[in-house]
Amino acid sequence: MKVAVVGTGAWGRAFAAALTRNGHEVELVGRHEHFVSAAAEMIFVAVPAQAVRERLTTLTIPEVPLVSLAKGIEISTGLRVTQVMAEVHPGHAVGAVSGPGLATEVAAGKPTVLVVAADRSGVAEAVQRVMHSTVLRTYRSADLTGVEYGGALKNIFAVSAGVCHGLKIGENAMAGLVTRSLAEMVRIAVHGGAKMETLFGLSGLGDLMLTAYSSTSRNHRVGVALAEGRGLEEILANLGGVAEGVFTCKAIHSFAADRGIKTPIVHETFRVLFEGKPPGVAIRDLLTREVYEE
Repeated sequence: MKVAVVGTGAWGRAFAAALTRNGHEVELVGRHEHFVSAAAEMIFVAVPAQAVRERLTTLTIPEVPLVSLAKGIEISTGLRVTQVMAEVHPGHAVGAVSGPGLATEVAAGKPTVLVVAADRSGVAEAVQRVMHSTVLRTYRSADLTGVEYGGALKNIFAVSAGVCHGLKIGENAMAGLVTRSLAEMVRIAVHGGAKMETLFGLSGLGDLMLTAYSSTSRNHRVGVALAEGRGLEEILANLGGVAEGVFTCKAIHSFAADRGIKTPIVHETFRVLFEGKPPGVAIRDLLTREVYEE
């Protein structure tokens, strides 16, 4: 099968390598290219969430399924990536791939388990057939909203987990933070139209576990650097890639505030990222909040 991957960053190249190992003919589309081959039967979009709209606006593509590999929420609109794709290229089937998958391990062919969702019957199954292999196992979900929210939200909590790690406040604190992050993730996603059970799967809990604890995660590394006293601008300039959680935090903070959703971890992470609040003070304020039932 001929497929295209739009985006030549670490995740785009890793995914292209995985598809090539599966025997597909892969067209890797760089940022300065404006056409996808008319022969492409499926297009995977592997650019940062905040860049998806602009990138697709400049791209001429055949009318085939568009599948998001991005994990974020558009700040200016609050839309999920597949919603952005559907606005830019109406009429296309859209889907998303999410779950615990570090680009370096996918590129190396290490075993990885991901989840696929789509807006039309049969599309998720088609994506599974393209992706599935002995080292890349895929599950299918009917909850596209939940799969996208899980992948986007875990990035915020990976930043907060990185702060916890950088402050060296202990494994008890980390376990508590990650557990309460999951509760917050569910609360936000359900308000956005997701099914609660989706967040306990690969795109929610699975991806949260990976990125909260992995030093390979850029979002985790941002949190560690914040805990060490470095400024956000300096951190992002030297990160070597995009930390989606930074931008998604801004989008979700507004989303939650507009709807009155209780999101203490997102709120404190936002204050550390964008208002200069000392990370240690943010952790203290989380711990000393009013007590209530779990």
